[in-house]
Amino acid sequence: MIKFKLAEVLENKGKTMYWLSRETGVRPNTISQWVNNDQLEEGKKVKSISVDTLESVCNALECKIEDVIELVKESNTNNKNHQEN
Repeated sequence: MIKFKLAEVLENKGKTMYWLSRETGVRPNTISQWVNNDQLEEGKKVKSISVDTLESVCNALECKIEDVIELVKESNTNNKNHQEN
């Protein structure tokens, strides 16, 4: 599972979602979706993000990709269930 850490980066840098939207040209609703991804219903979660957009976000925030997103390994139980289905 991919975890978005954009809220933490914005807070640490003292920046807002609106500021990031203006700096990157990414729609405010899209940035809000990334920031709130963990709280969204399954059908409304982020499904993709382009490499160009990720690069723009990292450049604007002067951070690394791993500061913004993280791969969180699912438990073995969940992986087993996915493999069996």
